[in-house]
Parts: sequence; structure tokens; C-alpha cells
Amino acid sequence: MSGFIRALPLWQRAGVLAFVFLAATSAVILTTTRHRIFAHVGHGDEEIGEFDLDAPRTLTPETAKHIGLKVAAVETQNLEEVLEITGVVKPHPDRHRSVVPRVAGKLVRLTKQVGDTVKSGEVLAVIDSPELARSLYEVRKLGVDIEKVLLDAERRESDAKRFQAEIEGLRQQLELAKRDAQRMAALAGEGVSRKEAESRQADVAKLNGEMLAKQVEVDVAKREAEAQRRQAEALRLSRVAMLSIHNIDPHGGTAENPAVGSALEIRAEMDGVIVRRDALVGNWVEAGTSLLNIADYSSVQIEGELPESLISRVEGRSVNKVRIRPVASANGSDPLVEGQVKFIAPELESIKRTAHLVVEAPNPKGVLRGEMWVKLSIVLRESKSASVVPRTAVVLDGPVHFVFVETETGTVYQKQDINPGIMDDRFVEIKDGLFPGDIVVTQGAYSLTQLRPKAKAKAAGGAATAPAEPHTHAPDVAPHKH
Repeated sequence: MSGFIRALPLWQRAGVLAFVFLAATSAVILTTTRHRIFAHVGHGDEEIGEFDLDAPRTLTPETAKHIGLKVAAVETQNLEEVLEITGVVKPHPDRHRSVVPRVAGKLVRLTKQVGDTVKSGEVLAVIDSPELARSLYEVRKLGVDIEKVLLDAERRESDAKRFQAEIEGLRQQLELAKRDAQRMAALAGEGVSRKEAESRQADVAKLNGEMLAKQVEVDVAKREAEAQRRQAEALRLSRVAMLSIHNIDPHGGTAENPAVGSALEIRAEMDGVIVRRDALVGNWVEAGTSLLNIADYSSVQIEGELPESLISRVEGRSVNKVRIRPVASANGSDPLVEGQVKFIAPELESIKRTAHLVVEAPNPKGVLRGEMWVKLSIVLRESKSASVVPRTAVVLDGPVHFVFVETETGTVYQKQDINPGIMDDRFVEIKDGLFPGDIVVTQGAYSLTQLRPKAKAKAAGGAATAPAEPHTHAPDVAPHKH
């Protein structure tokens, strides 16, 4: 071999020697690594061959805590038929407001920043507005006009009362005149001239006329007073409208007597959180310009798209319940909240062939955030009763489904193959492999697959102890069927 190498040209000889050196080095490294991994795990222990997934896992309390190990008993309960789609969290339309001024002006102060919580009625911004000053002038002028019109109405009402009193006096005079005229008429020709009797009749007619004229004056005065009061009410409503339109609510005056000035305080109309700021202090802002955005996420809407082929299943559901989880959450994890289907659009999206779906859900802890992608598990109906385990307990190894069963309380866990049946978003039916009451790992099962089992200790004389018995339910008996 060495003669063959020496016969090669110099450049080929260098390449062959380099290849031989690299091959020998790699062999040494692989041999050393394999020895470290598989040959020796501790003094007095037997060498372990390939990784054995079926070997029992023995955990210390520290390791169990580190991987977040949780266990639960196999139980019997009803499974639900569910349909899973994705959705996007949106604030409830009635709980999302833009803070806008109703008059133009210079933004002189913002009292809240993004992330601050606000209460209804709190001052959020202050604007210096010449338009507000003009509006305040008009408001004050309207107030003066209202007082003047009300004063005129009161004057006319007083005139009506005075005329009514004069009518009463005329009525009494008329009664006296009538009696006097009757007496004169009876004595006519007997010491009383006809002319004098006729004069008494003329007095009666005159008093009748005066009383009728006064009654007309009473009616006119009352109508004028009523009209003036209606005018005052119209002016008052105009003033209220101006206060509302220009958002005039100065604290330092009253609605009837607003304070003089051009500073406009803009107040929150609802409780919530500032989610966006759109304006800078010192800039001129027009009426209707958004300054801040307030959202209340204590209740949210989740929008999703329901495929055309599934619409009939959702519309024909027997319960109205939707479990909501983050998209990245594991199957079988606890839902964040539960909601209800609120709306399925009557029209389909022409290209995607989906119907817009809206789910309403409470969000008291704020775990659902705006624009968050979530998984919607729409419960269609309850199915049969079965022995079940949480979906988080089941691990897949190719086509094989298995769980880890607790064989020694809080210490030893053994892999157990199962035959799964139907499943929903939380539980898996167990057809074979487990009995009700068996304790299985519901959290941390995958971490157990990554733990290397302990080596088998050598007995005295060099013989290895027998491996731990795998988890069995009934030796020499066919697998249990649920």
C-alpha cells in the first residue's frame, strides 16, 4: 500500500493521505462518542443499548416540577361533536370610540396616553378654540334672549290677570245698571221721564261693550304670553343644541351660565383603555379629527370565516357554545373563555365561498387582545358517553398512540399503547389500553419521551437485574374493550 502511494504523483499523494487522516479521525470520534453515550452511565450499572421508549421513567420531584408534570384519572363522560375554525379578535362595535372635537382649534393638552385606563366623564384633551369663543357668545346671547322673552310672557300674563279683574268689576256694575234700568222702566210715566229710562238702558249697553272688550284683551294677553313662552322654550332648546353641538361643558360654570373663554375640555364617553393616539399637542385640529381611541375589551367579538359546506352543520347545532383558545395552544388545553355564535352572514364571499361568522365572548380578564388569532371550537352537539383522557395526554409515535400511566405514585411512569376512538377539542375516547380510574400523565407527556430511562443496576456477580414490569391490566387476558 505504501509503495502504491509513493508511486503516485505528488499532488495525488497529498490528497490520498489527507483522506486517510480524516477517515481515521472520524472513526475515533464516533467510537468515543458512542462509548460515552451508550457504554457507561455510572459505576456498577449495566451498559444501555439503543434508546428504549418502552422503559419506565422514574422521576424525582424536582424533575416533575421542572417539566410541569400533571396527572389525572381516566374518566367516563360525554364527548361533544365540535367544529374548529380560526378567527380574529375585534373590539365590540359598541365598546370602541374615537375621541374627536366638535370644533376646530389648537390642541393644548392630552391628559391620557396609550395604555392608560379611563373612566366615563374624565377630561382627555383640552383645545383652544376661537370657534368655541364665538359659540359661547351665541350661547350667552341666547340666554339673555330667553330671559327677555320670559319677562315679556310674564308681563302679558299679568295684563291678562288685570283685565280679568277689570271684567269682574264691570260685571258688578252691569248688574247694578240692569236693576236700575228695570226700575226706571217700571216707573216710566209715573214721575220718571222716558228719556231718563232710556239713558239707563244705554248705560247697560255700554257696560256690556266694555266687558266684552276687556274679555278680548284677556284672550289676546293669554295667547301672547303662551306664544312668548313657546318662543322661550325654542330658544332654550337652541341653546341646549348649541351646547351639545359644540361640546360646551365648562366646569366652572353651569349649563345655564357657561364660563367665558375659548378652552374646550373633551371628556371620555365610556370606560376603557386608550389603544391609539392620533394627534400631537400644539397642532391645529379640525372638527371631527380623531385625537385618541378608547376600547373596552371586557366583551369582544371574534370574526371568522365559515366554509359553505359547513354552514348547515353550524346552523343545525343543538347547543350554542364556542370554546376559544390561542391558535398556538395545544389540542386539549383549557379554553381562555367561552362564547356564543352571534351572527352568520346571509351572503357568501364570492371567491372564498365562506360566510362571515361573528362570535361574542366575555373577556373580564383581558386575555383576548385585539387582532389576536384564536381557535374557535364550535360545539355542535353532545355525542356518546365513553372512557376519555385529555388530548394533551396522548402522544403520537408514527401510527402508534400512547400515554404514560403512573405505576408508582408520583415516581414511575410507564408507556402504554392505546386504541383511540372519536375525539373533540378536549378529550379522546379510549377504546383499548386503559381502564377508568387509571392515572395518566395529562401534562408533560412529551417531555417524558425525551427523558433517558435509568440504567439497569448490576446484581452481585455481574448479572443484571430484571427490567421493570411494563404496565398491564390483566395478565394473559385479551385487551379490554370499551
